Amino acid sequence: MNSPCSPSPAPIDGAETPRGAVDLPELDGLRDGLLLDLVTGAQSLAESLDTLARMAGATLTKSVGGVAECAVVLHAGKHTTVAGTAGHPCALASRELELGEGPLTDALATGLPVAANHLATDFRWPEYRRHVRPAGYRSVLAVQLQLDDGAQSALAFFAARTAAFPQAVVAAALGFADLASRSLRLALELREARTSAADLRSALESRTSIDIACGVIMAENRCSYREAFGIISKASSHRNIKLRKVAEDILDNLPDGAPRTHFDH
Repeated sequence: MNSPCSPSPAPIDGAETPRGAVDLPELDGLRDGLLLDLVTGAQSLAESLDTLARMAGATLTKSVGGVAECAVVLHAGKHTTVAGTAGHPCALASRELELGEGPLTDALATGLPVAANHLATDFRWPEYRRHVRPAGYRSVLAVQLQLDDGAQSALAFFAARTAAFPQAVVAAALGFADLASRSLRLALELREARTSAADLRSALESRTSIDIACGVIMAENRCSYREAFGIISKASSHRNIKLRKVAEDILDNLPDGAPRTHFDH
């Protein structure tokens, strides 16, 4: 992973220093709500990222003096997930991944915030700009999220007015990104634990069904466990179905039906 972003970034190309103080959102008040929504308020990873994008956009909207829309990209293993607050941000993030150029790409590569406050005169990412400007955005900001185990993620903020992301707003985005990173790390860890638990449960259920079916065959044929397992294995190969399905079919055909196991409760 790239090195963590500095909480006080150096001047960014295209950013304007605000003349007066800009009210920053109360990030502390979001911590518990964001964590709860990402961990328990969504049924899938995509829903968690949708929630993250909505809260990120709402948070920065308080600082930019206008609506800030948001997209989030997550690379985890071989999978890439994109979410956004509306059609344009999500589509632009997806297109950027196809093009291989843009603020999200640069933020993930450098670990630093990337701002373009004057897209009309900013000559970076020529192909990407062809899609952003027709969507009505004149400013864009991308910040990286710090995750573990090789996962990478970043937020992209879009605004319709120029100079929407001065240094104070970038600081607000970095503050939210720090909070979001911790919440998303925990959400990913919990989802991985749930998946592992589900896989283990499935493996144990499968093993239990096979063992019970072997016991039935052993009783009927007065054979050893190895011989009973060989019968199930041959049936599985001949019928081209999984061992567990063969075992379940055997148990379903018992006079009293399949016996209940601990995992059925």
